[in-house]
Amino acid sequence: MRIRIVCQLALISTAAALLTGCGGSTSGQPSPAASSSPGAEPMLAPKVSQPLTNTAPYVTDPCSALPISEIEKVGGKVKGTSIAESIVGKSCQWTFDGSTGNVSGGFYAGNKRGLNSLYLENQAGRLSTFQPHAPVEGYPAVVYSAGDEGAGSCALAVGVRDDLTYTVNTQLRTGNPALADPCKMAEQIAAAEITRLKAAS
Repeated sequence: MRIRIVCQLALISTAAALLTGCGGSTSGQPSPAASSSPGAEPMLAPKVSQPLTNTAPYVTDPCSALPISEIEKVGGKVKGTSIAESIVGKSCQWTFDGSTGNVSGGFYAGNKRGLNSLYLENQAGRLSTFQPHAPVEGYPAVVYSAGDEGAGSCALAVGVRDDLTYTVNTQLRTGNPALADPCKMAEQIAAAEITRLKAAS
């Protein structure tokens, strides 16, 4: 099973370097890399006016961030979950029944640049898709890719704080009800997560 975020491009690992190595046969969307000194870089992304601060439990346990029922509302029956680890953090992958694909979501705490990392990557010409998305429940968002576009594919990053994103990646196949509009699924999942966090704050 391909997991979209296992193979990582370490986006913005330094101001002048890009880590491009990937191991194994999996393929994946890039996600912004860890950084300890984002202050020297320009802030191109919209500021997050109401940062969500109650994300810590879901950084370490991403599958607890949303009940399976929320995923099934938009993608059909889920047959299993797993946790994928990358250089920027953990994500939960929900695999749909009937070989109709999967979707993953996670808070990438290792990326201290948050949504701004994608704006900087786009400015550097490293993204093949970069499309600011309408705010998700009031939070700025971007649809992006580094050459991994395709049917059923969408990567949506939502800035929940200036230094943190909730990122949803879809890889849908024939038979999935969201195949024709995977970014709508990604938006619905991100909205459900943000709504849940707001209610708990």
